[in-house]
Amino acid sequence: MNKIKKILTGFLLISLLVLATALTWLYSKVDSALPLLDGKKTVFGLKKTAIIERDQQGIATIKAESRADIAVALGFVHAQERFFQMDLLRRNSAGELASLFGVVALDYDKSIRKHRFRDRARAIVAQLPQEQLDLVKAYTRGVNQGLKYLSSSPFEYLLLQQEPVQWSEEDSILTIFSMYIDLQYHDGKRERTLGLMKAVLSGDVYAFLDPKGSIWDAAIDGSQLSPAPMPKEAWPSATSVNLDGKNDIALANNTQLANNIANRYQGENFPGSNSWAISGALTSTGSAILANDMHLGIRVPNTWFRASFEYPHITISGLKSVTEQIKVTGATLPGTPNMVIGSNGHIAWGFTNSYGDYSDVIVLTTNADDSQYLTPTGYQDFTFHKQVIAIKGQKAQAITVKETIWGPVIGKNHQGKSLAYRWVAHDKEAVNLTATQLEQAKTVEQALDIAARSGIPAQNILVADKDGAIGWTIMGPIPIKKGAVGETPQSWSSGDNRWQGYLIPSDYPRIENPENHRLWTANSRVVGGKMYEKLGNGGYALGARAKQIRDNLLAQEQFDEQALLKIGLDDEAVFLQRWQQFIIETVLTEQVLAQHNNFAQVKTLLTKPEVLRASIDSVSYRLVRNFRINLRDSVFFELNTSLKNIDNAFNFKSIRHQIEVPLWQLINEQPNNFIMLGGNSWQELFTKALTLTLSDMSTNQPLNAATWGQQNSSAIKHPLSSALPLLNYWLDMPSEALAGDSYMPRVQGKAFGASERMVVSPGHEIDGIFHMPTSQSGHPWSPYYGMGHSDWEQGIASPFLPGKTQYKLTLLSY
Repeated sequence: MNKIKKILTGFLLISLLVLATALTWLYSKVDSALPLLDGKKTVFGLKKTAIIERDQQGIATIKAESRADIAVALGFVHAQERFFQMDLLRRNSAGELASLFGVVALDYDKSIRKHRFRDRARAIVAQLPQEQLDLVKAYTRGVNQGLKYLSSSPFEYLLLQQEPVQWSEEDSILTIFSMYIDLQYHDGKRERTLGLMKAVLSGDVYAFLDPKGSIWDAAIDGSQLSPAPMPKEAWPSATSVNLDGKNDIALANNTQLANNIANRYQGENFPGSNSWAISGALTSTGSAILANDMHLGIRVPNTWFRASFEYPHITISGLKSVTEQIKVTGATLPGTPNMVIGSNGHIAWGFTNSYGDYSDVIVLTTNADDSQYLTPTGYQDFTFHKQVIAIKGQKAQAITVKETIWGPVIGKNHQGKSLAYRWVAHDKEAVNLTATQLEQAKTVEQALDIAARSGIPAQNILVADKDGAIGWTIMGPIPIKKGAVGETPQSWSSGDNRWQGYLIPSDYPRIENPENHRLWTANSRVVGGKMYEKLGNGGYALGARAKQIRDNLLAQEQFDEQALLKIGLDDEAVFLQRWQQFIIETVLTEQVLAQHNNFAQVKTLLTKPEVLRASIDSVSYRLVRNFRINLRDSVFFELNTSLKNIDNAFNFKSIRHQIEVPLWQLINEQPNNFIMLGGNSWQELFTKALTLTLSDMSTNQPLNAATWGQQNSSAIKHPLSSALPLLNYWLDMPSEALAGDSYMPRVQGKAFGASERMVVSPGHEIDGIFHMPTSQSGHPWSPYYGMGHSDWEQGIASPFLPGKTQYKLTLLSY
C-alpha cells in the first residue's frame, strides 16, 4: 500500500510540475506578446525619428517629421496592439478565414470569393497615385516592423496554433473592402427580395409594401415622399402567391413564433450611424460643432483605434513653400494609414452610412446550354476564375467563380434565371487614400471637394469648420445609372439599362450652410429631388432617429458640446409612443380585459404618467417594443413564409424597416381584404401577440421584474471567447444593462451600438468629448485593457484629446 501511495504521490508531483511548466511557458508567451510602451527601437522604413506617446488609456499621439513617417509609426503601433483584428479584416474580405478557423468558415469564404477581392486589391494598389502608394508602403513597413518587435506572436495565434502572416500593401485595401461588406449588401439580398415581391405580387400590393416615404421622413432639405394607399382588392391574390398549405402555415404560425425567443427580440439595427452639426451662429465661440456616433457590431477589441498625429505639411504658395504644423486627432482603422474621423483645428468631420443604391442585380438571358449570356453586342462566353481556399486541418478546396462583363454570377431567381451582380466595390474607383487629405483641409468647402474624390464605401459626411460653416455631401463613388435601373433586378442585355461611369466631383449632391444652421443624418433618406435621383434607395433606415435628432436640434437656439452629447444619449421612445397608445386604446378593450385578467396589469403599467423611454429599469418599454415585434411577425408570417417557399433568397430582415409603414396602416384600418391574416380576426391577432409578449417576459419572474435592462444587457465578446469559454473573464467586457435601442438617437443592443461617440468643435478640441467601447488594447494584460469602456456605457463625458503622457516609445531610423 505504501508503495502505491509513493507511486501516486510521485505521479501527482510530476503532473503538477508538468502543469506548472506548461502554465509558466504559456504565461511567458502571452506576456511577451504585450506591445512595447517605452524605450527606443530602430525601425526600417523611417526617414527620421518618430515618437509614440500614450496616455493612461493608451491613446496614441504620434509625432514625426513627415506624413510618411506618421504612417510607419501608425502601422507599428497598430500591429503591436491590434494585429489579430487587422488579420481578421483582410481575411474577411479575401475569403481566407477557413485557413485560420477551419471548415467552420468555409461556406462564408466561398460566398465572399465570388468577389475576388484580393485580385481587385492588387489591381487597385497597382494604379494608386504615387503619393498614396508611398503612404501604403510606409504603413506596411511599419506594420511588419511592429509585428517583428513583438517578442511573441499575438496570443490569439497561440490559441489557434497558427503563425501570423506578414502584412502587404494589398491588405490595407482588403481592410477597406471589409468595410464595404459590412456597410453594403455583398449578395444583392435586398434587391432580390424586392424583385421577388414585385414579380409575384400585384402592382398595388407591391407599392403598398415598398413605401417611398412616411411620417418619419426627416430629410435635411425638407423633402417629403408619400406612402402608397392600401390595396382595395383581396390581397395577396391566389394567382400571385402560392397559398397551398395555408392552413398548415396558420397552424405553424404561433408555434414557430413561440419557439423563436432567442432571435425574435434581437435589435433591429443595421450598420449605420448618427451625425449632426450646428453652425457657429448657434455657439458662443462662433465655431461650428460636430457630433458623430457610428453604429457597428461591437466586440473586443473595438473597430477603431484612437490616435493623434503631429507632423509638418509643406504647401506651395506662389513661389514660396509654406510649412504648417498639422495636429489631427480622432479615430483610425487598424489596417489603414489614415485618420477616419476627427478634427484638425480647422475642420471636424464624421460619417453615417449612406444607404444609397450602389449595386444592382442583373437578370441574365442565357443560351440553351447556359454557356453564354446575352449582352448589347450579342451572346458572350462566361469567364471563369479558379479560387483555391486553404482550410486549417484539411486539404484545400478549389472553387470556380463564374463572371460576366457586369460582375460575378451570384445565383438564380425563382424562375431559374441566372443573376449577375454589379457593385461599386468591384471597380477601381472603390478604394483610394484621398481621404488622408482631410487631415490638412481648412474649410468645409475644401473638405467636401476631397470627399467627392475619395474611394470608400459611400458615406454621408458632415463637416464643421472653425469659422462656423457646416456642410454635407456623399463621400465615396456614386455610379451614374441609365434606364430602368433601381431597386429590383432587371435585364441589361439590350443596353438600355446600364451604368455609365461615375459622378464627377462637381456633380455631387451637397448642402452647405442651411438657413436653419443645422444638419443631421441617420441612415435615412437625406435629400429629395435631383439629388435623391443621383443616390437612389439602397435600403434607407426609417427616419425615426433622424426625426428625433432634428426635433431636438430645432428645440434649442444655443449649443455647446454637452448639449450635443445629450442629444446623442436621448433614449426617449418617440417611435413607440403611438404603439403604447395603440395597446391602451385598441388592444385593451373592455371585452378583452374582461377575458384576460393579467391584461389589467399591462394597462396599469402603460398608463403611468412618465414618458416612455428605453431606460434600463423600464418594464413598459420592453413590453411595448416586444409587442410590436410579435404583432409585426404575426401579421406578415404567412406572406413571408409563402415568399420564402417560392425563393429561398427572400429575406424579410432586409426590408424590416420599411414594413413599419404598411404595418401601422393595416393594424389601424384592419381591412377585411388582407387574406393572409393568420387568425380569425384582427383583435384575435392583437390578443395573441400581447399574450406571447407577456408569456416571454414573465418566464420564471413577475412581470414588474422584466425590465428593459434585463433584456438589453451587453454581450461584448472577443472573437475567440465563445470557443474558449474559460477565457471569458479575461477577454470579454463585463455584462451590463444598457439604455437605448434601435429607433432613437441612443442606439444600443447587446453587441451593437455606437462604436464611438465624438462631439468636437474645431479650434476648441480641448472641450471635445470622445467615447469608445472596450478599449485601445487587444491584449487582456495591457495596463489599459478595458479603460474608457465604462464612460461609453454610462455616457460620461470623457476628453476628446489624449491626456498626460504615461508611456513614450521612440522609433529611430536606420
